[in-house]
Amino acid sequence: MSIADVNSEYLGVERVLLMENAGKGIAEFIETLNQEKTIKKVKIFAGRGGNGGDGMVAVRHLSQINNVELFLLGSSSSIIKKSTIKNWKILNRLSNEIHIKELQNSEDIKELNFEPDSLIIDAIVGTGIRGQIKNPLNYLLEKLNQWQKKGNIIISVDTPTGINPDTGALSNVYLTPNWTICLHKQKLGLNQVNSGTIVVKKIGITREAEELIGPGDFLALKKRDPWSKKGDNGRILVIGGNSIYSGAPSLAAQAAIQAGADLVTILCPKSISTAIRAHSFEFIVYEYPESHLNMKSIDETLIKENDVILLGPGLGRKDETREAVLKVQSLAKTFDKFIVYDADALKLLDVKNLTPNSILTPHLGEFLSLTGQKLPQSQEEFQERKEIFYRIISQYSGIWVLKGHWDIVSDTDSMKINKTGIVKMTRGGTGDILAGITSGLIVQSVSPFYAACMATYINGKASELIEKNFSLLNLLNCIPKVISHSLDFIASD
Repeated sequence: MSIADVNSEYLGVERVLLMENAGKGIAEFIETLNQEKTIKKVKIFAGRGGNGGDGMVAVRHLSQINNVELFLLGSSSSIIKKSTIKNWKILNRLSNEIHIKELQNSEDIKELNFEPDSLIIDAIVGTGIRGQIKNPLNYLLEKLNQWQKKGNIIISVDTPTGINPDTGALSNVYLTPNWTICLHKQKLGLNQVNSGTIVVKKIGITREAEELIGPGDFLALKKRDPWSKKGDNGRILVIGGNSIYSGAPSLAAQAAIQAGADLVTILCPKSISTAIRAHSFEFIVYEYPESHLNMKSIDETLIKENDVILLGPGLGRKDETREAVLKVQSLAKTFDKFIVYDADALKLLDVKNLTPNSILTPHLGEFLSLTGQKLPQSQEEFQERKEIFYRIISQYSGIWVLKGHWDIVSDTDSMKINKTGIVKMTRGGTGDILAGITSGLIVQSVSPFYAACMATYINGKASELIEKNFSLLNLLNCIPKVISHSLDFIASD
């Protein structure tokens, strides 16, 4: 939901407009409810984030027909979102119509006293709550629960405060409202037991905003723990290269580093190890004497010690290499490792033995080799391509990234589309960079699916930024810039 909210603005539908639609929808529901029940007063408790902003808009609409009060939990100087600040300022200009009070501590909350037949709107936290709740919010929720028992009605906006919207898990203190107004869609963890009667209000988020990969997807990046140590943000093992190809594994490894991975190791033939070391002083290089990967080349300890295995760049397709790829596939499963299959590995793996921790990055030709299915190629047939692609990959496990003019990222549960990129992306090496970015983001992301989504966006957006001076080196150097710009876009509200 948060991702779709940001990506709506990326498409041109500003977040402040979505907030307006949300608040108006809440007000319309309450006006309908007011025709059925006797409501003396409407009291809205608003947080300092987007959920509070939705409540503030509702206050403005309700002030025309109801006796309305707004209580802000915390100081107005610490309101988080620009769209919420904007609506807070509007309310203050209407202070003759609306009673406004800031609740900055438990003493402020103790002074509150509600008469029966009031309507209480919970616009405090919404989908943002996780973990234990502390005072003064703890104290406020206890008081709201007491008032509900005395006959007051509670309506929660989007998610009842204290309930995890994804899982339904309960905090130490939580509200169980009479109604919950879910914005855009019902949240997965909510039901009639923990949320009362659920009403869904559309707020103008389009299907395109849900499906498109954009800056909003970077909400799936974990915040780095300032106490983390070397390796906590990703140990990547790149297995690739042969006596001819040294560039592919180097590009993939450098992309993983640029995407933020802590440590990147390359396992490659001795004949190209010196060239690979020359590409970057950040690589850890392990070599084997053979000219190509075979059973003797595999180092089980390396697979066990790393978080993500990237298998395939410049690997070659000899029969001995096929046997080794299947062995690496088996070891990754044994040690429960994420494994990204790219390039030659896509032609050598056992597609029937994939695990949910597998990520495959085929282009159309490689997809045909993997599945025996030829996909439509024109833009006019893109919808058909999506449908066939999803139907085919649903027979297998893992996350599939179909590279093309528009990339498709899908597993058996979700599908998203990336539309960034330029025609020069057909140049050799861009796929190695994509695989490297994907590998580097897995440990840093809330899920490998979103790591793959962000990787396609980064790779394509970086190419757009350097279109006039396109080169693989410039593409690599632009990776951190795209990540930074995306996080800045999220923070712009």
